[in-house]
Amino acid sequence: MVKFIHMADVHLGFKQYGSEARLLDFAQAFKNAVRYGIDEDVDFVIIAGDLFHKKSDVDPFTLTQATKVLEMAKKAEIPVIAVEGNHDSTYFKDHYSWMDYLAMNDYLINLKPSFEEGMKLKEWDGQSGAYVDIDGVRIYGMKYYGSLTERILDEYVKKIKKKGFTVFVAHVGIEGYMNIYGCVSATKLHKFKNKVDYIALGHIHKSFVEDFIFNPGSLETCDISEYSFKRGAFLVEFDGKIRYNLVEFPRRKFVILEHNFEDYDSFKEFLSNQNKKETKDSVLHLKLNAKRNVKKLVDDIKLQKIVYEILNPLIVRLNWNIVDGIFEPILDLGVRKSLENQVIEQLLESYPYGKIADEVLRLKSIFSSSFDIKRVDGFVESILNLNQSQGVEEKEE
Repeated sequence: MVKFIHMADVHLGFKQYGSEARLLDFAQAFKNAVRYGIDEDVDFVIIAGDLFHKKSDVDPFTLTQATKVLEMAKKAEIPVIAVEGNHDSTYFKDHYSWMDYLAMNDYLINLKPSFEEGMKLKEWDGQSGAYVDIDGVRIYGMKYYGSLTERILDEYVKKIKKKGFTVFVAHVGIEGYMNIYGCVSATKLHKFKNKVDYIALGHIHKSFVEDFIFNPGSLETCDISEYSFKRGAFLVEFDGKIRYNLVEFPRRKFVILEHNFEDYDSFKEFLSNQNKKETKDSVLHLKLNAKRNVKKLVDDIKLQKIVYEILNPLIVRLNWNIVDGIFEPILDLGVRKSLENQVIEQLLESYPYGKIADEVLRLKSIFSSSFDIKRVDGFVESILNLNQSQGVEEKEE
């Protein structure tokens, strides 16, 4: 029986919202997933891209986080097979990545094809290669290629030679699951069907399974838009049939609240009514609807301090939505009509038609209910006749 864990989109080094605690959260999520694989005595670990988050230089602290966790798998004699994602594209001397550095130091196997005189899928030799054989399982890998991905996939599938249980690892998304760059049509991957038993993907941060194509999602929440996604790592077993389980690990809570802000007192009352156990140590996104004149009087720093004192989150993110007039109470129809009359009369007072506010409102009603051109023409003519007769009467006086 073959047993392995498949994860992706670890994003080590992501100091989300400038928070040191969030930086550690991403490292802890990686450690939890690898520790789980060790406890389950898996044959190997797959990381389908984006081990790191930064596109610029990986800092020493982040590199240490990676090596410390990978050392755990190494001591347990569990090989780690990885490919480079779009966030792993930090290069040294134009072609040497931090994933290559980890491979050169025997922390992982970094799979990718070579392109000397065309694409070649070479066996892993301890330094480089596109595939590796582990305990009767053949694992192919392909790094992220951006806009070239579809063309490279078409070429790659022709060169795969199936041997036993065969896995293909790639950092690429499938169109339709999320609207992000770096996705391809599912048909491109379904062409691998007769050559591959399991496709291990990364790039999209939510979990999905489509036939023999598996995407576990990111281990941690990388953006507020992802907070509700189901995600984790797949524990996979194969003994003639694939069995899998999505393992979800503890991650930082994200909480979204919305409030129509009018003053500090009502805001404090709103916060006091929230579930404090839910908001404690969370990343709290607070959407505040307010009139422009109210927002001008608010001190954001003071507001955040109030939130921290009452709800005790790790991070507070304020998102203001200016909604002038939205909180006006719905007026009685008669009062509303009277106000409309006043407004229209004020608009027309400098014209000879200033006393036809009622007629203008009725004309508005005709347009709103149904655009009947004959009714409109007739009504406009009656307004003009009325105005002319009023003008004659005024002259006679």
